Amino acid sequence: MTPKQIVEKLTSFPNRGIATKNEAKVLEYLSQLFDNQDVNKEKFRTPKTYISVVWWLFLGLATGLICLNFSSILGLILTFVFVTLALLYFNWYASPITSLPPLVTSHNLVIKNTSSAPKAKKLILMAHWDTAPISLLYRPEMVGNFRKSLRISQILMLLAQFIAISQFLLLNTFLLLVANILAFYFILQGITATIDFIRFGYSNGASDNATGVAAAIETAKKLWSRNLQNIDIELVITGAQEVGMIGARAYMKTHYKEFTKETYLINFDTLGSGDLKIITQTGSWSNIIYDNDLIKIAKETAAQTPDLKDIKTGAWHTADFDSIWFQRAGIPSLTLAALDKNGRMPNIHRPTDTLSNVNFKPMEKAISLAEKIGIKLNS
Repeated sequence: MTPKQIVEKLTSFPNRGIATKNEAKVLEYLSQLFDNQDVNKEKFRTPKTYISVVWWLFLGLATGLICLNFSSILGLILTFVFVTLALLYFNWYASPITSLPPLVTSHNLVIKNTSSAPKAKKLILMAHWDTAPISLLYRPEMVGNFRKSLRISQILMLLAQFIAISQFLLLNTFLLLVANILAFYFILQGITATIDFIRFGYSNGASDNATGVAAAIETAKKLWSRNLQNIDIELVITGAQEVGMIGARAYMKTHYKEFTKETYLINFDTLGSGDLKIITQTGSWSNIIYDNDLIKIAKETAAQTPDLKDIKTGAWHTADFDSIWFQRAGIPSLTLAALDKNGRMPNIHRPTDTLSNVNFKPMEKAISLAEKIGIKLNS
């Protein structure tokens, strides 16, 4: 099937929420696209959506602050625990909060070429198959301030921790009032993050990330067909990216010992609107800089290819990508994504992320660029 046909098929499902009735059908369809490869379905445990994670965090923080009214030590402990968990989660580190119930079982697909012997180099092509809960925070009039609002929330979490410590050392009526106001604020944040999911459910996920899955599959097939002598091509289609990159982390934990000294990752995410970018910066609080050999190869390849010369670098600070775990582990990684002139991804996490709003040009360019990168890595 062509990449466009893969996108059309994936968007024919109402959504691709993990552990929904659609998951098995989606994975069955994706698995049957490969005739000469070894397809493994690997399960892992995860929250069903980030909604439960958000409520654990905000209710935990609110409870800790309210407890200051009658037990400063209990309030201090609860506030410390949930502020720590929240700062880890919202800065895209592994947070134990994602291990709290309710948990479901989801799956990654790991596809390897069975006809080749192991080689010194490995290139992982990755994209997530799951779709996101529709969120009020991704409305066009709000998404531009996403990073700012996330930073404000983290500052208020640190303020909550300061108040809890102060109340433990010396009771103060004014600070207690501020603590109660903050508790209400965090509950309101939970409602804001949840209300549109209750109203609309999951997005259809045409751009985010049917286009990425199609691009990763097509790139893998093109590189497999070349019988490259020096590099293994492995395709990984992850679940639970929209929960907090859970599937990618599960894959990495399972396979890390198999990685060669020259392992690389190209991640494809949201290629359906705007201009293709080589993502070199992510992160919510601080900037996470992607500056490695793979990024350099990608930029050189784009600059040297007439049809790809318009591909530039870009930054994305609204949530993060599956590549984050590999970047932090020192594995040369890059994400290819499409951004509009304002640096945003139109329609994601909204009811408008449908096939009718997809532009296939960024996806086609991502396939071309990634194939050329794979060939260069082989040589």
